[in-house]
Amino acid sequence: MKRKLSFLFLSALTIPFLMVSCSDDKEEQEVKPAADLVVDNSSVTLLQGDEITVGITSGNGDYYVKPFDESVATATVNGNRVTIKATENSELEENNRTETTVLVIDGRKKVARIQVQVAKLWNLTVDTPEEGFDLFIGEKRLIKILTGNGDYQISVPEGADKYLEVGELSGQTFPVTAKFETETDHPIEITITDKKDKTVVIPIVVNIVDLTLKSNEAVFAEPDAESQYIAIEKGNGGYTFTYQVEDGEPTAEATIVEASEDENLITLKPKARGDVKVIVTDQKGSEEVIAVKVNPYEIKLEGNATSLSLNGFEVSKEISISRGNGEYKLAELTDDNLKYLESATIDENGKLAVKAKWMGTTALTITDAAGQKMELPVTVNAVSSRLEHDRYLHIDIKKYAESLQGAWVKSVDKLTFEVIFYPTSSRSLQSFIGLEGVFLLRCESGKDTDLRFELATKKISADNDPRFRSKQIMGSDRQNNGKWYHVAIVYDGSQSKAKDAYTMYINGVKEELTPAGNYADAEPNHTLNLTDIGGTDHALLIGRSGENWRYGYCKVYQARMWKTVRTETEIKRDLCKLFTKEEANENQDLVGYWVLSKGIGETEKFENWGSGGEDLDGYVYRQAFGNEERSFEKSTLPATYNGSKSRFEPVECPHSY
Repeated sequence: MKRKLSFLFLSALTIPFLMVSCSDDKEEQEVKPAADLVVDNSSVTLLQGDEITVGITSGNGDYYVKPFDESVATATVNGNRVTIKATENSELEENNRTETTVLVIDGRKKVARIQVQVAKLWNLTVDTPEEGFDLFIGEKRLIKILTGNGDYQISVPEGADKYLEVGELSGQTFPVTAKFETETDHPIEITITDKKDKTVVIPIVVNIVDLTLKSNEAVFAEPDAESQYIAIEKGNGGYTFTYQVEDGEPTAEATIVEASEDENLITLKPKARGDVKVIVTDQKGSEEVIAVKVNPYEIKLEGNATSLSLNGFEVSKEISISRGNGEYKLAELTDDNLKYLESATIDENGKLAVKAKWMGTTALTITDAAGQKMELPVTVNAVSSRLEHDRYLHIDIKKYAESLQGAWVKSVDKLTFEVIFYPTSSRSLQSFIGLEGVFLLRCESGKDTDLRFELATKKISADNDPRFRSKQIMGSDRQNNGKWYHVAIVYDGSQSKAKDAYTMYINGVKEELTPAGNYADAEPNHTLNLTDIGGTDHALLIGRSGENWRYGYCKVYQARMWKTVRTETEIKRDLCKLFTKEEANENQDLVGYWVLSKGIGETEKFENWGSGGEDLDGYVYRQAFGNEERSFEKSTLPATYNGSKSRFEPVECPHSY
């Protein structure tokens, strides 16, 4: 005796499709890739006047339908269900059939096509071989009714549910899943009947098979990698998993990877680094082994940083290792590391601490317990220091002159000052580097904008206040045209004319200078006493001149003092060069070399790296401003100015404008 299973077409109300709509969801949807639009039946057959429901299994919502020919069939959509109705008494062709197409379209303009065939009577056919087919336990197969007359009923023999599970009919398809092996030569027969009493019988055999997997290996990039999936191509259901590490006994404890199975798909989820064999066993004792390798974590720093930057050569920085395999070590520092870094350490908590030493780039090597290695580029960047109205550098050249090494400054016939700077503002007699009343780079007087650079020097026989002005107008932030400059002023006491004794180079190019008076051809000073300084602060100053209201208003990167006449070729060659401390100290002509790139607050001095030594260190002085009584005193360089603005800013190499 047979037990009948009857399936009616699912109405739109049987499985409601919940659609939630809000503006945020729509915005999120717009940025996601559109899903393909898929229906569970791409072709259907109907009798005239009959209808069928097709399910939308994937799409993007907001569905609507377009039948090509409503004289053949009409269509409506409700949620994710499309109902197609064949038109009564439609005109059929000579073979007593006709057909059309229904388009299903979603809100992202994705399209699915459903072929609709209509006839007065159909033969009942399915997409399986006449002799039926075989399944293994757990295998699932969809059976599609190709043609038929609707109101389909599916019958299986009494007790067949031990061997097969027959799913619900959706449109013209239904699933069959094998549960238990059938007896030899005794297939289970599924019978399909339509409303015209047409029938078709499908024999199904469930076999015992050898367990076969789609793949027998899996490799994971790290323990946090996404799960991987391996299909069971053949098997006998009831799958269990054990795990074998190296030559140990298999165990049910999943320490490296965890395996599970659903509908003949094995999911492998990594848990920890290592190698393991996953032994898959089905209920009939058939086995397969999956070789799994979970690679260790890559070493990663917080914020996924792949490099480290320190802005200034006395800056320290800490950064934590956010992921890795523990027991972090730093390779022994190389000579190259020690050229740019004062120190680098990793503590027991995986925190890397680095202290800069000089500008440049090097690489640190970090390793962990799993042998992972990270090469970390570390760059110490040059920065400038703002010498605004409140701070400047004071270099006690008088003290230097009293030493045996510095006695030469009392009678100098060759001298070059260079400074790399950026004017942040402008004002009359704004001063950058030099000695008041002796040899000084500043701006012209008489106005506060559109200023020319000015080389001022010691009085000569033809004039008590000789000055030479550039043709170029200085840019500054005050005028919204600020830029980086390299300016060199050169004194050559061997020349016979003032116009040849005093020269200026702007960004490596000799500038056309105009004397403030009629003394271009007058005899210059043939020597200068660098201690014979005017003004109130009798020192070599950077960011101010001898009168403390002649503020520098500038960002300064480097300043240099040479006891030689630098040529245009030399100046251009070394325009943006960063001398090492050793290079500067060994160059007997480079007496003073100050690099204002420490990058830290409360700096008391900027050491002289030139051959003149520590007697020419540049000390930070505070100068009075505003309504304060004019004065100056030794101080420190704060890390900020005008509230919380950083005093240390990036540097650009000047070029010819």
